[in-house]
Amino acid sequence: MEIPKKCVRHGIIAGLLGGTAVIVFFLLYDIIQGEPFATPTYLASALLDQDGLEVGPFLLIAYTLLHYVVFAVLGAGAAVLFEWASIPRNLFVGAVFGLLVCSLIFYPSLIISGTDVLAAPAWPAVLAGNVLAGLVLITYLRWVSQAPGVTGVMAQLQTHKTLREGLVAGLIGALSVALWFLVADALAREPFFTPGALGSILLLGAGGPEDVQITLETVLGYTLLHFAAFTVVGVVMSGIVTQIERFPPLIFALLLLFVVFETFFIVMVAMLGSWMVEALEWWVVLLGNMFAAITMGVYLWRAHPVLRDELTSDALWAE
Repeated sequence: MEIPKKCVRHGIIAGLLGGTAVIVFFLLYDIIQGEPFATPTYLASALLDQDGLEVGPFLLIAYTLLHYVVFAVLGAGAAVLFEWASIPRNLFVGAVFGLLVCSLIFYPSLIISGTDVLAAPAWPAVLAGNVLAGLVLITYLRWVSQAPGVTGVMAQLQTHKTLREGLVAGLIGALSVALWFLVADALAREPFFTPGALGSILLLGAGGPEDVQITLETVLGYTLLHFAAFTVVGVVMSGIVTQIERFPPLIFALLLLFVVFETFFIVMVAMLGSWMVEALEWWVVLLGNMFAAITMGVYLWRAHPVLRDELTSDALWAE
């Protein structure tokens, strides 16, 4: 089977995008840890500076170029493999590729260079970065693929309109709240305090403000739970909106959903620790969730023109 040249070209681009995702991920990771550029500095020293000299800008640039070359080769290899073996281009395959292939290159490279693997960045961060690279790589390859039809997750999203809109609405709401807390924390406390505090409670059992750890593990761990919760709420909200198109008076069910969600969040925080209720000011939480409700509502409102016509109909309110 002849592999078209554009397949290799797309693979190189996909690899470069995956490599960029890893760089951005570890840049944020190092900033959260309070040591900007610590990861590329360590890797540049481990892989390129065998004499133990101080790592400078030249060595960092050289390592970055090597990083992109490796990911370009990985992307080209993945594109050719997927085309040759007719492997479906879905998120699961991308995650597995990132987890296995990228990790199998990362750790053996350190071992071959004689570097202490235990001194490398924490393995959860390495695995998360590799999975992210695989997801970005496979998303691009799927986007440019000429294969007929769709597979896996994409098939579900294209087939089920309610599920697709619910996931998008959930992501919009989750991002709205996350950005709001990021701004509120930066102005009033410390960047990433809220997700760090909630992550410390949920993952580490923190009993007070002194136990809060603002690390990648706590921030990322809570963020994943945060997005998962909003995804569920978004799907439920999308389902209700679909039913409202058939019976408009159900619009009040959305108001009830917001009240229930708001109450549940505050009660959950109170159950986790009374000190957290004081740390998270109630009006900040209320505004964050209101932003989420508004942004999610605007998206679903624009996605359902039939619903807009029904809810703005004079006949409906005249009844």
